[in-house]
Amino acid sequence: MKLEVGYLPEKYYNKPPSYGGNPFHVSKNIKYALNIGPMYFPELPNEQLVQFTESLSNYPIYYLIEMYHDVDIYDELQQELLEKQIIFEKIHPSQTSDFFIVTINNREELTYFIPNMIWQHNHIMSTFWSNNKQAFKFEEKTWEYDEIRDTVCLQFDQPTTVFWLGHDFLGTDLYSNEGRFSSFEQVLKLLPNFVTLEIVEFG
Repeated sequence: MKLEVGYLPEKYYNKPPSYGGNPFHVSKNIKYALNIGPMYFPELPNEQLVQFTESLSNYPIYYLIEMYHDVDIYDELQQELLEKQIIFEKIHPSQTSDFFIVTINNREELTYFIPNMIWQHNHIMSTFWSNNKQAFKFEEKTWEYDEIRDTVCLQFDQPTTVFWLGHDFLGTDLYSNEGRFSSFEQVLKLLPNFVTLEIVEFG
């Protein structure tokens, strides 16, 4: 799998949330922001996605997923996860959608969850994952065009890395204050051997 990796300039994420851009707020104490991609998740083998995820984040992995009220997949997804005893909890309701945390404890659960995550994410809803459950908070923030609404705020008060899948699955944004993401050399050492990376510069 040939991918590109580049550090994101601060202007990419230090701006108001928007529907066409990042639908979240990045709090202080972030040190590193990267993009790894493009990788279209629905076309990749689950085993590769599992290895890619494991190379970047230890267990337990906390997935924050968003479900819009007008998309009726909650009951089916909940049933799918409960059958495998995967923890699935609502953590925040909003006017248009609800946010849930899915806790993944091992490779078996991750292998089972990834197709469900892709299915959910195909409804153009946000998907994040992190090694720190406390990384996700909700605050009222001003969005583009001066709209004020509940917003996912990524917190970096502890050693934390948060990953965000873009709405089109074409890249994974990584936000971190952990030293293992401090250089391209460090990132290259983390990824599985089926991944080859080309370093790019974002303007």
